[in-house]
Amino acid sequence: MRLPATPPPWSGACLCGQVQFELTALPITFYACHCTDCQRRTGGAMRLVMWVELSALRLTRGHAKLITFQISEHKQRRAMACAECDTRLWALPTDRPSMAGLFPGTLHKAREFEPVAHLWTRSAPSWVQIPPGATIYETQPSQLGELARLWQEAIQDHAFDIEADPSA
Repeated sequence: MRLPATPPPWSGACLCGQVQFELTALPITFYACHCTDCQRRTGGAMRLVMWVELSALRLTRGHAKLITFQISEHKQRRAMACAECDTRLWALPTDRPSMAGLFPGTLHKAREFEPVAHLWTRSAPSWVQIPPGATIYETQPSQLGELARLWQEAIQDHAFDIEADPSA
């Protein structure tokens, strides 16, 4: 399992840099979803989802705008985005008001995080290569909280290099 060598906060920004933020606490979980809805929403092979406490996201520069849109008659989506470049920063689920679905590609150290699982792999394009040893679900976990449990187990042995953090 990979995490940045330094503890939070971890900084992030939109594409143009007008909106900058910090993630001040460890994520609740981080996974890759290969379902066809996520493929359609991202225009790619998967969507990376990093669930965090909303209170752990802090804007440090600029102002993010709230985007609200209807997916179906009974389903609404909300996301925070940069008004200038339209980079989506995080989703705000209506059914979980204390949480946010951070789009981890907006983190400056995004490459240092590794998803704990891959979901809906039966919908993944044939050319996608899932890392050996990764936890795989053909659809989704059968139990609520399983992805958070897997994340907690994966980070349990991770020790941050406090000396590498200049603010420590």
